[in-house]
Formats: sequence, C-alpha cells, structure tokens
Amino acid sequence: MLTKGRPKARQKSAADSPDPAIFDRAHLHQYTTGDGALEHELIGLFLGQFAPIRAQLDAAQSADEWKFATHTLKGSASSIGAPQIAALAEELEAIGHGGPKKGKAKVLARLDKAMATFAVEAEKVIE
Repeated sequence: MLTKGRPKARQKSAADSPDPAIFDRAHLHQYTTGDGALEHELIGLFLGQFAPIRAQLDAAQSADEWKFATHTLKGSASSIGAPQIAALAEELEAIGHGGPKKGKAKVLARLDKAMATFAVEAEKVIE
C-alpha cells in the first residue's frame, strides 16, 4: 500500500547484497561498528580514491612513488573490505616499479576491472 506522497520502499533481495570476494560488507560493518552513515562516507571516499591512485600508478617515475601508490591502495582496500583490490595492489607492490611492463599491464587491467566491479557492488549498499 502506498502512502500519499511517499514512495514504496524497495525490498532488498539477495541479489542486492555485495559479493564478499569483491566487497566484504561484514568487515566494513565491524570496522564502523554498524554506523551506516560512516559506512556510506567511507565507501564514497574509497570510490573517490580510485582515479587519483590509478593516475599515480600510471605516472610513477620511481620505486618510491610506485610503492606509495600501491601500498596506499592496499591499505585502503583492506580497511574498507575490498579483498580483491587489496590482493591486486599487493601483487603490484611485489612486481615493483621496475618490474616487467607486460606483467604490470596485465595486473593493472585486472585492477581496473576489480575497481569497476567494486563500484557496482558498493552502489548496492549506498543506494
């Protein structure tokens, strides 16, 4: 039944729940002690970090710049509950700035896909 002036609340289904391999919402929920507003803020900050971090990886001119970008992404992803992104950042950190270009390019492509997938999963939470 619709109340005049109010839209009917949409029922959440299992399909609305994020995949924990992509986005471990339980981890974030524990980290924020269930504060929904804080969860939304952190998700927004993490999503906003994607483009700058990705640009830092592309622009890295030294091992230190590369390590800073990969380590920052790894820490942020681990904190928010993005295990796939954290694992890829760790892989990039291990490859290093001077690592094989072809290998880095493959992992960066997987990272781009993981970031896009995380964004889709996160939208399920912040709608």
